[in-house]
Amino acid sequence: MRTLRRMLAGTAAALGIAAAVCGVNATPARADWIPEFAPLGSTILTFGDANFCAGAIYVGLEAAHGMPGHVIAHVSPLGYISGPCGNHIALAWLGSAGTGTRDVYVHAGTTAGETQTVDLWMGMGLAKLFANSWPLQGPWAEWYLIVP
Repeated sequence: MRTLRRMLAGTAAALGIAAAVCGVNATPARADWIPEFAPLGSTILTFGDANFCAGAIYVGLEAAHGMPGHVIAHVSPLGYISGPCGNHIALAWLGSAGTGTRDVYVHAGTTAGETQTVDLWMGMGLAKLFANSWPLQGPWAEWYLIVP
């Protein structure tokens, strides 16, 4: 009987540790404000991939909470004239972790579409991010930022 109690106590302790490690009852992920300067704005004006439609895509940036060197990009299609349409958005950056690229596809009708969220590893410190539709179709957006 004493052995059974010890086994149950050990199992309960192991389950408690496993739950803590796996994040049971963990708080949801948060993002933090990031110091940034966007001289060309944060909206990309572009032509869609079909129907001769034109639209706008907004890119918002946040620092990943508790993850130094990571930036979260929210790519939101604001809608297309003569939609539905979509675009490939090319994100390229230079930071202390080196260079990187990421392609994101967004799609929307005449109203705003679903936001795509991506995690970009830039490294801590000064960084530059560039965003444009692909293939290149119009003005781009760029940011200079300090990644915590």
